[in-house]
Amino acid sequence: MDVEIKIKEDMKSLGCESDMKISLAYQLYIHLVDEKLMYDTEYCYNKDVDTLYVVARPRKNEKLNIYVPIRTYDDISLDFINTMQENLCTVESGPSINLAFIEGDSTIVIYSFTKGLVERPSAEKISENRKKEERRSFINSELVRHRSEILHDALNGGVIDDDDCLVLD
Repeated sequence: MDVEIKIKEDMKSLGCESDMKISLAYQLYIHLVDEKLMYDTEYCYNKDVDTLYVVARPRKNEKLNIYVPIRTYDDISLDFINTMQENLCTVESGPSINLAFIEGDSTIVIYSFTKGLVERPSAEKISENRKKEERRSFINSELVRHRSEILHDALNGGVIDDDDCLVLD
């Protein structure tokens, strides 16, 4: 039996039903074994996130690294990365996850993401910061637009109309 067919059948027996995910995981597995010469390379399946991934050690005595195969044209969000980290990372592997982007010509580029280096702001905080920045930008543009008037009024003491003033008793 052909090695590729045997490995792909073994991946399918783990519970993965997607031929695309199996094909990507197989390409990544072969890349890590044959080209990167990694140690203790194994493929795994997590049914909670329906993900077929590979674990391997870059050097004999290092910790296991997690590699998730992704097509280069798939949209990846911070929520996706966070979900993968929460479901795949273990005490043995640590808080890092590697996304292996695989191109149609079998080119593989690997990016590492480590949880906890920078706190991710919540969506509400991002929206709040964006509104503050927009308001600040608006105020700055108004100040620039009315600069000459502001300077003129500041240098000449300004003029206040009686209609604008409220007399308090």
